[in-house]
Amino acid sequence: MTKSIDILIVDDDKFAQKMIQRALSENSFGLRSAMNGEEALEEARKETPDIIVLDVEMPGLSGYEVCNILRQEEATADIPIVFLSSHTSLRERMQGYEVGADDYIVKPFDAEHLLAKINVLIKYQQERKELKAQYELAQKTAITAMTGTSELSIAMGFIEKTYSYGNYEALANGLFQTTDQFKLSCCLMICDGDNESDSCKKECSTCGDTRLFSSDGSVKPLEKELLEMADEGKRFLDFGLRTIINFPGTRLLIRNMPLDNMELYGRIKDILPVLLSAVETKIHALQTEQALHNYSTELLGSFGHIRTNLYYLAKRLIANQASSAQVLEKMTHELNNDLLGMGLEEDQEEYLLHRIDAAIADAASRIDASAIIANSFTDLLKDLRTIAGKQEVLIEAYNASHATAPVEQVEEINDDIELF
Repeated sequence: MTKSIDILIVDDDKFAQKMIQRALSENSFGLRSAMNGEEALEEARKETPDIIVLDVEMPGLSGYEVCNILRQEEATADIPIVFLSSHTSLRERMQGYEVGADDYIVKPFDAEHLLAKINVLIKYQQERKELKAQYELAQKTAITAMTGTSELSIAMGFIEKTYSYGNYEALANGLFQTTDQFKLSCCLMICDGDNESDSCKKECSTCGDTRLFSSDGSVKPLEKELLEMADEGKRFLDFGLRTIINFPGTRLLIRNMPLDNMELYGRIKDILPVLLSAVETKIHALQTEQALHNYSTELLGSFGHIRTNLYYLAKRLIANQASSAQVLEKMTHELNNDLLGMGLEEDQEEYLLHRIDAAIADAASRIDASAIIANSFTDLLKDLRTIAGKQEVLIEAYNASHATAPVEQVEEINDDIELF
């Protein structure tokens, strides 16, 4: 045996003690003895034995009482106890079992029988220790699994909430509320720009706008420099209690990683990239929404300018038509007067006037297309009004979802204007 088994023998009969010691001495056991219950308790408390051989009938505390006391104390509660007794009845055995004994030997006993009982208890004790170790490991694994599940549910809760965040401030606060549950102090940098540009890939600080947020409300100048200078080629940058996690458009600095708890440290390093990936995805969504909003606003303004220009263009065309008709009428009147002074024959004059009238009528009919122009421009303006209305609805929905002040719309011509 690699470790000597410590056996405490408790019996007020010295002869019985010597018989027990002789039976066990050949097996390299460590043997101790006590003459009564009080000495047995003192010895067991001083150094916990592996097995106790305990006589039932002793002056002072009986074996039953000693066993009951040992079972009540945490240090001695699991020690295997073998009762020695001259009584053979079932009642005595049941009483011994009731107070917590593991085995029962009747005096006088055979040495081989006692040794066999001791060996069984040694094996039983070893198996119990192994089972206890397995149980503790399983319990620890179960607690770790439950803790991991709880932490994963916290991360999933944040991912679900990211859909409702309408700006960077709300997104950062949501992330910090999540990291607060892990008792982490953090600093977040968001690169508000084209994350696919070469400059962003080289260094986030070169983007158009770098936004910094902190779980405690303030960012130290050195923290800002560390975030800007962190090597984006590495996902994690660890230095002491601090860790920086890199993503193309975001960087997270954790100020107090739990180095004293490596299991928690490992789980946090697994969860934080998931959180930051969700932040990155939401940032892209916010940037896309903002770009679409800006495009819609510009498009709505362009529609307003187009409608205005079309209105005045149609008005100018109609005015030009009226002016052209007046020019033709004036020319007809002047030709009539000129012909009278030419001294033409009546049939010649009539022929020329007929040709001139026909040409003027044909030109006037070609110029006078006001009805067609009016219909064309009316249809075109109606289409523009419909498209502009849809754009207004999109912009209003965007503004409402982001709880911001309405974007100023381009001043438009009154929809009730009649062009013709």
